[in-house]
Amino acid sequence: MQLTEFRVQNYKIINDTGWIPVEDLTIFVGKNESGKSAIFRALSKLNPSDGEGYDGLKEFPRQRYAEEITKTDWPAASGRFSLSPREQEEIRALSDLCNDVHGVEVTRHYTGKYSITYNPDIGVELVTAKDLTYVIDVAIEQFRNLIAPEGRGEVLGRIKGELLSILEEQKEVASNAGQVQKRHITDLINMVKTRGNEQWQLELINPICEPIYSLVRQIEVYESLMAANRYIIDHIPKFVYFDQYSVIESAIHIPTFIATLKSHPDSPSLRATNCLFRHVNLDLDILDKLGTHKNATDENPIIRRQVDERSILLSTASNQMSRRFENWWDQRRIRFRYDIDGDYFRVWVSDDLDTSEIELEQRSAGLQYFFSFYLIFLVESGDVYQDSILLLDEPGLQLHPTAQQHSVKFFERLSQENQIMYSTHSPFMIDLDHLERIRTVHESEDGTTRVSATEWPTDHESLFPLEAALAYRIASRTYIGGRQLLVEDIVDLWLLQAMNYAVEKIGKSGLEPGITITPAGGAANLIPLASLIRSHKNPVSVLLSGQHIPADALTRLSGMNTEREKFLLLYSQITGTPGSTIEDVFNHDYYTRCVKDVYPNMVVTSGSGENSGERDGNQGILHAVSEAIDRRQGEKFERWKVAETLSDRICEAPGMVDDETVQRFVRLFEEINKATRAE
Repeated sequence: MQLTEFRVQNYKIINDTGWIPVEDLTIFVGKNESGKSAIFRALSKLNPSDGEGYDGLKEFPRQRYAEEITKTDWPAASGRFSLSPREQEEIRALSDLCNDVHGVEVTRHYTGKYSITYNPDIGVELVTAKDLTYVIDVAIEQFRNLIAPEGRGEVLGRIKGELLSILEEQKEVASNAGQVQKRHITDLINMVKTRGNEQWQLELINPICEPIYSLVRQIEVYESLMAANRYIIDHIPKFVYFDQYSVIESAIHIPTFIATLKSHPDSPSLRATNCLFRHVNLDLDILDKLGTHKNATDENPIIRRQVDERSILLSTASNQMSRRFENWWDQRRIRFRYDIDGDYFRVWVSDDLDTSEIELEQRSAGLQYFFSFYLIFLVESGDVYQDSILLLDEPGLQLHPTAQQHSVKFFERLSQENQIMYSTHSPFMIDLDHLERIRTVHESEDGTTRVSATEWPTDHESLFPLEAALAYRIASRTYIGGRQLLVEDIVDLWLLQAMNYAVEKIGKSGLEPGITITPAGGAANLIPLASLIRSHKNPVSVLLSGQHIPADALTRLSGMNTEREKFLLLYSQITGTPGSTIEDVFNHDYYTRCVKDVYPNMVVTSGSGENSGERDGNQGILHAVSEAIDRRQGEKFERWKVAETLSDRICEAPGMVDDETVQRFVRLFEEINKATRAE
């Protein structure tokens, strides 16, 4: 059975999630306290691997508990499953009603009761006491009205008296009965039929019994459907729920564990340890007694045999875990060894790179997590783990981001045999290539949990992991993008690309192939981003407008193990004027004509000069234009609008760009080419 959708209702802060479609691998993203854990725990109890049922006192929505808990048997979790061809064939063999069934919907209630709906829907009504009393009334009336064949009135009268007495008695029994059983009706039919032993008698009695027979057939159909229901319940995949509380300890004090298990058998902290003993197949009561016989010094042959058996079980289980875990953990070949030293059970770990054994708790948190996860998965799924669904609550939180990314690939591999759902708020556990796997979990205005499979919520905190994952992807592709030129913003990118196109169109040398221009989103981001790119051994240069150099940027450059002049470029190196931006590299008249296209009433003051060499101090053309527009037109100058117009004009008519501008950009491109070449 393959889970296709699920629904959680009436559970903690969840009123109703609605139907949530799931894939082989489905990821639930949301902030803390949004309800991710509640969704998983509720769903896991549809068929829990740990056997834990619903507890209305602890799990029913608290604000509704007093008024509503006793009103009905509330549904908690539902799942819609598709049936495999084999399962469809087997269920058809149980009930003819299921000939066309290809899917089922299973709901579990707080009492543990299951309700099942088939797809396509089928149904047969249960025979009730009211149904039985009705057909008995009809039979009584028909027997009263029987007319005997000629000469047989006396015999028929005696038979009618007996039959009416039986039917009246059974009517009273039926009216007081609870559920009507098949044997009740067959016994009634036998009592009626035995009153007639000749053919003419049976010809009168049998037609009257036919409605009673129909109830038997109705019960048989119902029983066949109940058999199909039992089949469905028996074949629901086991849900293995795993959270951080289930990570095992590597040194277990056996007497303490046994005492705690007896006093608090449902404690989540004992779950993994209990699975460990079950995996080794050790009887805890015998194990507790053996604790007083350290090193098997007791000459009692029974104790000696138990100790030897314990050693064999430990060795077998250790080898089995090592062999199976190898198919899961692809980072190193791990070997486990289980050992009992006095009152302590210990897990020792070694690997192919270091054969020295150390305790499990001394290994990485990631290995401890996945060992515990696999152990619970293996034991609670009863080794038939192909029929299990894994619900992992915030897996890999303690892992390094790169290990979290590896975990996603690991889960993808596992999902080929087992459906997996996991919750996260880490951007490194999100694969942006498969957004169809993501379900967002967020709080509604009334504080209850909502889940979305088709729309992104407006809540920024819920979307933050996705936004961070996207930002990381963009940044990581920048790091590995070959030769990089970092510029301050998108305007620099537009104008550099446009002029590179222009100089090449008129036969001049532009940027060398392989150079990527990346806007950093502000001057303050240029130096940190350049530092990260250089840490990846990629050539990078930074092109700054002198007007916006951060105060401590040049100081930070000195710590980057490189000569600043090798990768730091300034527009002022081309214009000869401090504070130059990319607009100052253009001829003054060429740029201002574009400004006037955007701002027709703009008048540039004479103090701005005719070219970049004559401009006032460190102000530049942008200051003059902005001042003219802000003061004379009463509107705010928007640099990007002029840059967009200028870029379009350059690309439409590369030959119309003046020679002075072309020469300056050719020089700029030469400097960029030199600065971005690998050292």
